[in-house]
Amino acid sequence: MSPSLFASLGIARDAMAAQQLALDVAQNNIANVNTPGYARQRINLVPGDPVAQEMYQAGAGVKVDSIDSYRSRFLDHRVSEELQRQGEFSASSSALQQVESLFNDTADSGLQSVIAAFFHSFSSLANAPEDVTLRQQVLACAENLGTQFRQKYEALQSVQRLLDRDIADTVADINSIAANIASLNVEIITANGSQANEGTLRDRRQVLIDQLAELTDIAFYETESGGVTIMSRQGATLVVGNQTTPWQVSAATDDTAPRVMAGGIDITAKIQSGKLSGLLKVRDDQVTGYLNMLDDMAAAIIGRVNAQHVQGEDMNGAPGGDFFVPFASTVPGSNLGAARAMRLAVTDPALIAAAGVGAGVGSNANVRKLAGIQDEPILSGNRATIDQAYTNLIYNIGRDTKNAVDGLETQNLLMTQLQNQRDALIGVSLDEEAVNILRYQKAYQANARIISVIDSLTEEMIQLVGG
Repeated sequence: MSPSLFASLGIARDAMAAQQLALDVAQNNIANVNTPGYARQRINLVPGDPVAQEMYQAGAGVKVDSIDSYRSRFLDHRVSEELQRQGEFSASSSALQQVESLFNDTADSGLQSVIAAFFHSFSSLANAPEDVTLRQQVLACAENLGTQFRQKYEALQSVQRLLDRDIADTVADINSIAANIASLNVEIITANGSQANEGTLRDRRQVLIDQLAELTDIAFYETESGGVTIMSRQGATLVVGNQTTPWQVSAATDDTAPRVMAGGIDITAKIQSGKLSGLLKVRDDQVTGYLNMLDDMAAAIIGRVNAQHVQGEDMNGAPGGDFFVPFASTVPGSNLGAARAMRLAVTDPALIAAAGVGAGVGSNANVRKLAGIQDEPILSGNRATIDQAYTNLIYNIGRDTKNAVDGLETQNLLMTQLQNQRDALIGVSLDEEAVNILRYQKAYQANARIISVIDSLTEEMIQLVGG
């Protein structure tokens, strides 16, 4: 019996197995056509090693060399980088829109109109300095002014507290995703040979890496073993093989907001992109800046009004005292807390020092100067009036919000382009897979036919030898 017949039988058998595996790969691709993050797979077939015969080298059929996924490391890294920026803009735009809504003043409400009403009450009193009703109106407007400053200040602090919770939740999500990536590292290293399964595990891991990139700035690379190492761009480690270094959020103190810690080191200022960065920048830079501007305005009003009020006389002919409770800063050179601390020192309308010194109860000399404070440049190094300072605050909030919203829109467009580019590479084409199925089916049927022919020839040879 010719050994070449058995060799041909082996070649056909191996070819059928290869075509069956190719059909399985195509079927798996079709099954995952709508699976997020799935990268279509391809089977790589190569000729078998030739077998030396007496006069020539015979072919040894086909064998499966590998099963690969259609992935580009360059595109994966580009998507990761842009997801980090998108996450930052998304978080900051959402938070700043909340802030902007707090200062969406109408014509008859809001801090700016209350400031105007306060100084206008002095102007009204100047027309009738002895009118008790107008004096009570001054105190009511001053009380409302302090209430508005406190409400704006406390509303901004509430936004900061919400951001604190978002930061803690984001760090918890980062740790959870990092732990899942470390587990997949182990599975991928263990899979080592089961190429189809390894590709699926890599797809799942890449989805997690993309999710992690949205949350914080990361750099990652794959080691020779197949695992990935992930760290922040400033060097704070997250994942090395099957090990993770969880991040923590420190407890808040009276002077310090919660901080992001890695291995006992404060990395808050080092986080430069991702959702976590957006939350931190809004909390620590922008909202803190708005609070400082409110404090400066409140401190300027308290200080200047008090300084002018003590230069007049009240209805009893006594020198004027402090109109507002004087603000005493707990931080040298800072007005921290002035807006929250604004309170009236005068509660009796008769004690409003409207008159000039020695001018008598009907004088309005001092109250006219109190009304004129509204137009004095007492802020920004004596370059801005109170109204200009408030307008600048509103401008800063609007500018920061618009920059974040515009940045998010631009980033969304860029991400759509990148995702489309990556999807064109890794996405499953049903038409292409249908063609592949026909190819593999025909090849399988042809090899099955060869086996049938060899079976017939073998049977004839047995009969000849037996005869």
